[in-house]
Amino acid sequence: MVLPIRRVVTGQTPEGKSVFTHVEDVAPIEMGAGMSWYGVWGWDEQPTLPFFKDTPYVPRSVFPAAGGLRVNTVVFPPGYGVGPADGEKKARPAAPEEYRQLAAAQPHGGTHDLETGMHFTNSIDFGFISSGEISLELDDGAEVTLRTGDVYIQNGAVHAWRNRGTEPCALTFVILGSERV
Repeated sequence: MVLPIRRVVTGQTPEGKSVFTHVEDVAPIEMGAGMSWYGVWGWDEQPTLPFFKDTPYVPRSVFPAAGGLRVNTVVFPPGYGVGPADGEKKARPAAPEEYRQLAAAQPHGGTHDLETGMHFTNSIDFGFISSGEISLELDDGAEVTLRTGDVYIQNGAVHAWRNRGTEPCALTFVILGSERV
């Protein structure tokens, strides 16, 4: 079971008082077939301190440009990235327009093969599995199953996600935009 995702952000007023600037549920974008994407937080340029911004957070893209950051939670349903009993891989459902616009706003680089799910981005991704399990497959076929409590670091490698389990997997990504040279 995936619990609701909340955004809890602190800051400091111009007078130096520490405050909560945001305490709110994060609405998911429903991707179809049980997959959900939550745009939790991010910036395009590193903020300075003291930080105080109490306006609503609106995601600008799924992935940031070099030097930017995104925090996203994705819920992968059972069977995501895997086919029926014959084991053939299947493409994920078509993303809704709202998500396609956020993905298209990605400022630089990356590829995605819709048939196999193999993709890469110009980013360093830190992933935290908060529920369920999911397999991370690399383009050479190597695979590791990540479970609740696992943390992984993705350094721009070509990969695909496969939920071979019977429960949804909630995975929170902290994504740092990076240059590929």
